[in-house]
Amino acid sequence: MDEIQRLGELLIANQRHEEQKHEQFHADIARWGASILALYGQIEQWLKPLVDAGHIRLEFEPHLAQSKGYPDEHSPFHTQRLTLSLVGRQVVFVPEAMGSRAIVSVDVSGLSLHGQEQFTLTQTLGANDWMLKKRTGVKESEPQLLTADYLARQLQSLVPQV
Repeated sequence: MDEIQRLGELLIANQRHEEQKHEQFHADIARWGASILALYGQIEQWLKPLVDAGHIRLEFEPHLAQSKGYPDEHSPFHTQRLTLSLVGRQVVFVPEAMGSRAIVSVDVSGLSLHGQEQFTLTQTLGANDWMLKKRTGVKESEPQLLTADYLARQLQSLVPQV
């Protein structure tokens, strides 16, 4: 086999590999977006009785997640942010750009009364469950499974005690 033919085969193999990476990336983006919408649907279902009673308001806004690799309006990560409004407070779910190995993260602000705690929801590729982590400074809590009861306990801490 001459070297020109070998070079041609290497270029074809490389092109095929790049096309597969591109297809996988777009499949991961679709899964990323679907998982965020599924999370919001689950939260909406859990809170439906409170929304119907007028105790909580849900608002969805378009959101373009950005990262170092996708810092501007060309980011492929089009989704929504979710805002829960209750007792004059807001809890905002803001998706981050897809992480390595298709990790999905959503920053959750407003769950802390003193603002020093950061909350993040994370879902890994192939998992259906969302895990909530709290970080205060450099200290991180163990991830907790997000359930209706766990979310309700977090939201209860925002309601003033009478």
